[in-house]
Amino acid sequence: MSKDLQKTDKNDINISKSGKLDLLNINTSALTASLNDLAIPRLFYQLVIFVLDGSGSMTYPGISGNSKGEEVENAVKKVIERLINSKNKNSFDISFWAYASESVRISSISPVESFNLNQSINPCDFIQKYDGTNLISTLVSVKKECEDYLKLNKLKNAQALVVILSDGALDEYEESSKLCDSIKELDNTSVSSIFYESKTWQENYQVQDITILKKDMENLASDSSLYTSTLDPEEIRKHMIKSISTVSKID
Repeated sequence: MSKDLQKTDKNDINISKSGKLDLLNINTSALTASLNDLAIPRLFYQLVIFVLDGSGSMTYPGISGNSKGEEVENAVKKVIERLINSKNKNSFDISFWAYASESVRISSISPVESFNLNQSINPCDFIQKYDGTNLISTLVSVKKECEDYLKLNKLKNAQALVVILSDGALDEYEESSKLCDSIKELDNTSVSSIFYESKTWQENYQVQDITILKKDMENLASDSSLYTSTLDPEEIRKHMIKSISTVSKID
């Protein structure tokens, strides 16, 4: 191809008058720079809010020997690490809350890609008043967080998932349940619930009481597939991944 049939664009990429690239004379450094400026568009906007029990019982040992708070932290971080390595990583935003006798925002909404895996998300590290398990004020804040996120992204493919974990009876359960129902009524919003069982239940609870506690937690979830009850933190991780995949409609 002769030089008089070529023109050069502003990035020094040679283009013929036919509109085709001259691959023999292309400036590869300029092309590489141009490609580096391209951003993969978000396929969807998925908010995942982790609502974690930080009450005193979460400081008790779990099946690994570490505290249940530490086990939950490790399980959640494995979930976040998987999302970071996902091909859809730029489609996820996350936030964290801890609750007990108080409500504490651990981390505000941020892209999953920016999450520092070295930072603490052990709910027990953030709670000072831990002699109760009151979810009410946290649910009020979480509902607003969902509303704001969906409003901000109303013209996009957006949804929110609230993951609630508790290892015991919730204070003022009826009010918590009503608030949870109001969250589930929001468009494109789902709730997943996890009842983190305890090794010491056989000493402190009767079988009937345990059944009631499990059912209460199940009723917080949008449906039974988004609920689990387990002693195993690895099963907690699997349930979180399953819930996120189900709501996001991805593998």
